[in-house]
Amino acid sequence: MAMRSKVFTYQAELQWQGGRTATVASGDRPQLPVAPPEDFPDGQADRWSPEHLFLGALESCTMLSFLAHCDHHDLEVKEYSASATASIERRGEDHRYAFTHVDVVVRVRMAPGQADAARALTGKAERDCFVTASTTAQICNDWRIIE
Repeated sequence: MAMRSKVFTYQAELQWQGGRTATVASGDRPQLPVAPPEDFPDGQADRWSPEHLFLGALESCTMLSFLAHCDHHDLEVKEYSASATASIERRGEDHRYAFTHVDVVVRVRMAPGQADAARALTGKAERDCFVTASTTAQICNDWRIIE
């Protein structure tokens, strides 16, 4: 008998506010004001754009995957931060604008004597990030792990 995989289902609501602005909500979480980025018509630098939300989702998913693997191996993460830069351009195969490349710099400080073990988990963390698995963009993570 074939084993069924788990199915994870999520939901969010968007409420248009007029112009090119809206809010996004999900359950009791704080609403996020959204708008185009400032380099688009009617863009607003003080609101989250779909582009910035995508980068934040990718960074946080990778972090959560890494932390889970560290927990499973009894490794203590002392500090974790990341910064991402992405390119959106027309793809050659279908001429649609899309994220084509994302560079992520991940900075991690581990408990003494654990940096090498943490480095061995980075490939698993990247593999298990659902957001990375859901995009065709090339994701390049630069892991900087110290003690």
